Amino acid sequence: MSRLILFRIAALIFLLVPGAVVKGMSDRAAEMNRVFETYNKNHYNMCGFHIIAHYLGLPESNPTVKAILQARPIEDTSIVSPSGKFRIHFDTSGMNEPVLYNSNGQPEGGSAFAFADSVANICDHVYYVEVDSLGFPPPASDSGAGGGDEYDIYIEDLPLGEYGYTDWNSALPIIQRANPTYATWTVIRNEFESTYTQGIPAMEVTIAHEFNHGIQVGNYGVWQDDLWFYELTSTWMEQVVYPNVKDYFQYLPDFFDNVSSKPFNFYNPFDFAGYERCVFGIFVQNAYGFKVMKSIWQDMSHEPVMPAIEDAFKADGVSPSAAFQLFSEWNYFTGYRAALAEEFNVAAYPNASSYPRAGIEGDGALTNSGVTFSGLALPLTEHFFQVNDGPDTVGMAVSNNNFLAAVNGDTAQFPFSVGISKDAVNCVKQLSGGYCLFFNVHSFSDWSLVPFVSGQALVAANNLAFPQPFNPSMDELKIPYPFTATSSASLWIYDISGGLVDKLSGDASIVHYLRGSYFVWNGETLGGKKVGSGVYIYVVTDGSKSITGKIAVVRNQ
Repeated sequence: MSRLILFRIAALIFLLVPGAVVKGMSDRAAEMNRVFETYNKNHYNMCGFHIIAHYLGLPESNPTVKAILQARPIEDTSIVSPSGKFRIHFDTSGMNEPVLYNSNGQPEGGSAFAFADSVANICDHVYYVEVDSLGFPPPASDSGAGGGDEYDIYIEDLPLGEYGYTDWNSALPIIQRANPTYATWTVIRNEFESTYTQGIPAMEVTIAHEFNHGIQVGNYGVWQDDLWFYELTSTWMEQVVYPNVKDYFQYLPDFFDNVSSKPFNFYNPFDFAGYERCVFGIFVQNAYGFKVMKSIWQDMSHEPVMPAIEDAFKADGVSPSAAFQLFSEWNYFTGYRAALAEEFNVAAYPNASSYPRAGIEGDGALTNSGVTFSGLALPLTEHFFQVNDGPDTVGMAVSNNNFLAAVNGDTAQFPFSVGISKDAVNCVKQLSGGYCLFFNVHSFSDWSLVPFVSGQALVAANNLAFPQPFNPSMDELKIPYPFTATSSASLWIYDISGGLVDKLSGDASIVHYLRGSYFVWNGETLGGKKVGSGVYIYVVTDGSKSITGKIAVVRNQ
């Protein structure tokens, strides 16, 4: 709990200054905005759920403000969705009136009912996916508190950047326990023109996200220290219900830039609330199926999230440490590295090439004696390293998989060292040239090292050109030169019909590395133009002997 002290102080600063007496619903909206903006100074938080939950859980929070935050909005009109499961509340005039925008970005006058109808239809689809298809239980009944038995959606003017929030009355728990359950309602913004994703797609992912919070709070309860996993799951659910909407892309840099410095279960309500870790849900969905994510939440009905994650994986016959190791592998193969995942038999994220690259913590060149990286790691952190030797690259994914330390809130940092050496003690993988990949840690049971050594890496005795497929707009092709003499060295490139495309010759055209010598071809013709997609033939010769091979060129721009 000590890590929350600074958050609590910051969140309560605005309460230290005497404020106006609360007089009604207009004050409710103002106070809601005030709290939201206190947490959202960097416009990071798009959902107010965890903000409300965090504030309500603070012993120091102002009782009057708490009461305001838990009051339902009052709107002048409502409609019921076609399925009869949702009631949509909205105003037909004033600052809360919902408005749609046309293709030119202009507001459509009198579009309040059309906006509400869109919300109603989206709600029914979300219910079908999350409840009927995936089998999650529906949100708890509020016994008609919103005017009927339907789940209530309110449309309001919200602070800039906020898509919506899910709310409840903490004085009225359904089940009173360490993780009490509540009947909830949802509030969404009255226009989606000023958001990262705009229009109906923004409305879709907002409802998918917030309705999932209603499921969580009404059935599995509120674990105050695990709010990050609530946001993680609801952001993942956006992608499940609407896979073509990529609103979650906006959060991913916050995760991939911090995999080594912030533990997986770290929570900061101001800039690391959980949205950015939605990729964990995508990973679990694709690697183990929906059943594991459902099991985590079922277990959260009686235990906090970290033990629930452990138990869900074990029930599926999977070691939690092995699962976290695989998660770190998926996180390594993002951005341009996604294209290499298949080579190493790793199943990457479906949109891995569009994700940010996880930060490389150490990048070094191989010397005759080797290269070493040393560091300190918190529990459930990931650390990526890269060793370069000219065209050869060895990647390393190091992860601290100590779930027990994470569950206990252990903030101790554990030392490790990893690298390539000729005299290593803890050799993990033997490489050519007398080199060995080594790994030193205090307890191997709590750690994992996964090396990514390509078919060409540290091997000079093969005649394969790489990378393949070759994109001349993004890379250079390395073609091994296995002969001793270089003065008569020549490289000839032909198209599939036998026409000469390019020629390199002489020692000056060869690049020499510690592991071997290579022709480096930029993918241009004799006329200086980039070649097009297709298959090409290369011939490498020293004047008396020659080797041939094929090149697959794929242009994407």
